Amino acid sequence: MTAASGLTLQVLNGPGVSCADATGIVGSFHKRIAGRQSAGSDEPVSETVDGWLCVSGAPAAQGGTSCSKGEQNVFAAVVPVE
Repeated sequence: MTAASGLTLQVLNGPGVSCADATGIVGSFHKRIAGRQSAGSDEPVSETVDGWLCVSGAPAAQGGTSCSKGEQNVFAAVVPVE
């Protein structure tokens, strides 16, 4: 999936979270932060989406995304450019 910064992310679902739900959470988060984080940004961005606290790490440092809700976690790693 494409992050708000334009980088490509691979979504990794945690225990108790389906792949479809994990992808939906990360996708909704990146739609919500669109325009707030460029690919060269050194700053993280956070937002709450449907009760999940999500943080996108600094794209300039290849920061991925993490979302948590209680004991559940979802991660999205930046896919390296080949």
